[in-house]
Amino acid sequence: MRPWLACLTALAAAGCAPDHAPGFRPGPGWVRLFNGTDMAGWKLVGRYPSTWRIQDGVLGSPSESDNLYTERQFLDFELHLEFKLPREGNSGAFLRGRKEVQLSDCFGRKTLEDTDCGGIFGKVAPRVNACRPPGQWNTLDVTMAGAKITVVLNGATTVDGAEVRGATGGQLDEREGEPGALMLQADHSAVWFRNIWIRPLPRGGS
Repeated sequence: MRPWLACLTALAAAGCAPDHAPGFRPGPGWVRLFNGTDMAGWKLVGRYPSTWRIQDGVLGSPSESDNLYTERQFLDFELHLEFKLPREGNSGAFLRGRKEVQLSDCFGRKTLEDTDCGGIFGKVAPRVNACRPPGQWNTLDVTMAGAKITVVLNGATTVDGAEVRGATGGQLDEREGEPGALMLQADHSAVWFRNIWIRPLPRGGS
């Protein structure tokens, strides 16, 4: 485990995880997907007019909007991003544009389903509820290698190497096993993102 992730895990276990991920320091091989100033490298797709805005290094949509996806495509990778939702907010990060890591307001919920934050929509419920209250920043760290997905939300592992076959709904395409874009969902509610980084991995994730 990387030192910054071990630190976050320890903080979360102690119930005092920071409001953002100050320990995240992208090293060699990490690619910044959002430059903090404009939407270069991103495209829009969906049924709504775009309401995406950039302010103070944050990429956000204050209401339902088209989804955003990267021009670049990735196969196996590590992903880091931070997100914030309103009360009852609902968003997602689509890996390869096909498999959705659910981002939703489920703070305080005891019984978890695949529609709760940190799960894989339609496939895998999160193991623990690590979602912060609405309006607070959450950190998401994902590793995707082949069909296996690991999700760490605010330092807690919510999906541990689950094998996820097939698209999860709302996908860009169904070209299973091929490289694809990262897509950020905004067609359900407002959502805000910052610090979006990815590190491509060799085939197999080693």
